[in-house]
Amino acid sequence: MANKFMLLNLLVSLIIYPVTIYAQTSRLSSEKQQLWLQLSLNFYTVVKEGQVDQDSSLVLVSRKGRLSRWTVITDGFSDDIAKEDNKWIDTRQTRQAVKILGTLHGIDHVKLLVLLGSYYAFQPGYSQNDRDSAQYFLSKAKQESEALHSAFWSNQSLCLLGKNYFKGNQVEKGTKCFTDLINICQRANDKVTEAKAWDYQGTYCPPLPATIMLKINSLAKANILYQQLNKPAKQVNTLTNLAYLAFVLKDIKGAEVNALKALQLENAMAFPYTHYNYDLLSLICKVNGNDDRGTNYGLKAVRASQETKDSIGLGYFYARVADLHYGNKTISAFASYWFKKAVEELSKNGDPAIYRALFNYTSYLNESGKSREAILLLSNTLKTIPPASLVDKQMAYLSIAANYKDINNYRQAEKYFLMADHLSDQDKLITKDFRSAQIKLKIGTFYFEIKQYDKAKSYLQNSLAIPVIKMNEPITFSAANWMLFKIDSLQGNYESAAKHLLQYVTYYKKIVELNDAKNIAGMKIQLEMTQKEKDLQILRAKNALQNQQADNVRKLIYIGVALTFLIIGMIYYRFYINRKNNEKLQAQKDEIDHKNHLLESLLHDKDVLLLSKEWLLKEVHHRVKNNLHTVICLLESQAAYLENDALKAIENSQNRIYAMSLIHQKLYQSEDIKTIDMSVYIPEFVSYLNDSFGTISQIRFELDIQPLRLAVSYAVPLSLIINEAVTNSIKYAFPGKKKGAISITMYQINEQVELIIADNGIGINAHKSGSHSGALGLKLLRGLSEDIKAEISIENVNGTTITLKFKIDEMIYAMA
Repeated sequence: MANKFMLLNLLVSLIIYPVTIYAQTSRLSSEKQQLWLQLSLNFYTVVKEGQVDQDSSLVLVSRKGRLSRWTVITDGFSDDIAKEDNKWIDTRQTRQAVKILGTLHGIDHVKLLVLLGSYYAFQPGYSQNDRDSAQYFLSKAKQESEALHSAFWSNQSLCLLGKNYFKGNQVEKGTKCFTDLINICQRANDKVTEAKAWDYQGTYCPPLPATIMLKINSLAKANILYQQLNKPAKQVNTLTNLAYLAFVLKDIKGAEVNALKALQLENAMAFPYTHYNYDLLSLICKVNGNDDRGTNYGLKAVRASQETKDSIGLGYFYARVADLHYGNKTISAFASYWFKKAVEELSKNGDPAIYRALFNYTSYLNESGKSREAILLLSNTLKTIPPASLVDKQMAYLSIAANYKDINNYRQAEKYFLMADHLSDQDKLITKDFRSAQIKLKIGTFYFEIKQYDKAKSYLQNSLAIPVIKMNEPITFSAANWMLFKIDSLQGNYESAAKHLLQYVTYYKKIVELNDAKNIAGMKIQLEMTQKEKDLQILRAKNALQNQQADNVRKLIYIGVALTFLIIGMIYYRFYINRKNNEKLQAQKDEIDHKNHLLESLLHDKDVLLLSKEWLLKEVHHRVKNNLHTVICLLESQAAYLENDALKAIENSQNRIYAMSLIHQKLYQSEDIKTIDMSVYIPEFVSYLNDSFGTISQIRFELDIQPLRLAVSYAVPLSLIINEAVTNSIKYAFPGKKKGAISITMYQINEQVELIIADNGIGINAHKSGSHSGALGLKLLRGLSEDIKAEISIENVNGTTITLKFKIDEMIYAMA
């Protein structure tokens, strides 16, 4: 029952939550929708510390907000392309777009090329195939736009090519694209496209030590141009990105100035999603030691997030407020309240970042004598939300270690403390030094408490040796010196003890001042929250009464409307049934009349013998199909008593016979008894193979078969070739039930027909693909190819590709 209740809650949250965000975001202009997508994706990328790429973050936030990525993908040229004609972007049906592309010419052809290129350039992750597709479409768009003397579309292509190079970490090529584009725009005085070029270069250039200033300078120049062009939404995005970059470079003042400018512009343009910049300002205040002001910003971030129903960052905002009131030795009740809310919110969203808040919250529970509750909470979280990143694992291990320490299981506590420290050595993120210092401090404290002073001293000294700690972590620095003072005193090293005591006293004063400010701010905020909570309770009671009355009225209206629709539906259904019966009777009458007319014609038609011959041929094909089906059934019965190689041979034979059987079935069902429509036959046969092997959820088939009619003499060998190729791919290309795709393409150009069968699996063994192969499948492929005088080639690049080329021999065709 509990599981059902949890499932129901999950379904409700998945349905209701996106609807509430969508109700808010859908009312925004396209310009503000784009800004919301950019701010939320950048926030998500930042809090994940670059472990999620920007384009993957875009997909995530667009789905949560139920907004199309259209405004971001078509930035700068959306007004020139009709969105309603390009819904394939959200359904990801690119084949539909490619088909439309074949019907377009001139500038319309260029526009769709640019759109396809942009779509692939913004695909999530770093797939080489996506980058290659973007390169192909954008290069072709640039070439065609230059031939048509369209500078606008040529510039858009060049800008997106630069982004695509950056996506592949090809910084030099990407920078050259943007340098060329900026020079072109400056000569033409095209400030709009120039601003976009600077913006893209600053946003999408990989964040490396060698490129960080390029990113900052590019965004700064983009911001100046956007200001001249009066584009405040664009300015908000560039200023926010500049603030993030300044913070990374420890230019705290620059980060604050840019974030405040962005916030001022947001308020001026009545943009409600201010929580991302409020949260950034709260973080800046925490670093500056201004916790009172930081708490104010943090609570504003929480309020704006709740009012807009945009909870993408809500769990992080709760944790930020709590962090501002995280004390030296104990966690205040105020901080624990917000840590608990952070844990609940992150748990609801299944976010592995929960372990950062969970560590602090379980520490509070332990300090409050609720170790069992802390252990249960941690145990349940580990089952439902496994740690995903290295940082998440570190925090999970620290939480486990702290719990074992509190129940005096020092052996297990030491084990998990050391596991967390080992992970810190592998940490490559920007904030690694802060985490490493905290972990070493906690391990040193642990060893100190269990009186292993030499180990404690080693870890505490290692913590102090990290340069950023003295400047940015006074609590950590002070605590480490205090314990080193105690250890040196116990060991009789008084000179060293005096030095550590002096360091402790110096930084302890700062901590006292910070804690006093925090406590006063916390008390003020707690009083305000208590009063607001009372006001909210009164307001909720009034709203509940009004809502109850409104619900009763709505229920009556819904019942009336439902009854009305039910009656209308019953009337329409009766009318529909009567109409269908009349149509069926009329169709039967027409068929009888047609057959009577046909019989009369046959009696007097001099070609009656020819028709009889065709009927006879159809009957032959029907009987051949039935006989082949009987053979399949016999093989199926025999297979029940076989195993291993014998069973595989029987199964392979069944598929080959079915391929021929299906051809004869299509012949006797068709008006044309000489040829087979391959665009109908191949999909049906491939569907049979997919069902036969049970790979529907594992392997995706992509078919592109041109309408083409072939005689039996061609159709049978080709069907057997397709059977062998697809069977081999299903069996061997995707070991371990790995997911993949098999594509079949067939088309005719003039007299030549080309058949391509490809998969993206592990590829065929080079030794097996040789001409002297003893493999039955490959021998059949080559033998069947010779039957229709076809050239066959087998390539092994990113999977296996079999290409068959042949010309239709009119003599063979006529004899069929």
